[in-house]
Amino acid sequence: MEPTQFQQYAQIHIDTAKQSFDTDLKYDEESILKLDDMIQSAWPEKPQVQIDNVILLFGSFLGEAIRHALGGEWVETEQGWGIKIGDATLMVFTKIKKRLLNGMEDSISYYYQSTKGMLKNNFKNIIK
Repeated sequence: MEPTQFQQYAQIHIDTAKQSFDTDLKYDEESILKLDDMIQSAWPEKPQVQIDNVILLFGSFLGEAIRHALGGEWVETEQGWGIKIGDATLMVFTKIKKRLLNGMEDSISYYYQSTKGMLKNNFKNIIK
C-alpha cells in the first residue's frame, strides 16, 4: 500500500460522512473530535460486518487529519501503517479498531488531545 492510497480512502470517508451523517469533515482538529460521535451514532454496539472497511476509512481519515493538523508522515512499521511525528508513530488504524470494539473508553477525541499535549512536551510525560 502507498500513503497516497490513504489520502484516497480519507476522501471516501469525507464523502461518506457528508452523505450518511450530513457532516462536513476537513483535515483539522474539529473534524477529528467529531469521529467519536459518528462512530457512536452508526455503531452504538460493536459493528458486526465489514469492520475492516470501517477501520480503513476512519483510520485513513484520522491519519490524514492528524498529518495535516500536527504534521508527520505515513510510515509502515512491523505493526502496520501509522503517522510518524518525531520519534513517535501513531497507530491510527489500531486506535480506530479499539474505539469500535471497546467504546468510549478508547475515545478518539481523548487520544488526539493527549497526543497533541504530549507533542507540545516532546513526549516527555509518557507513562510506560
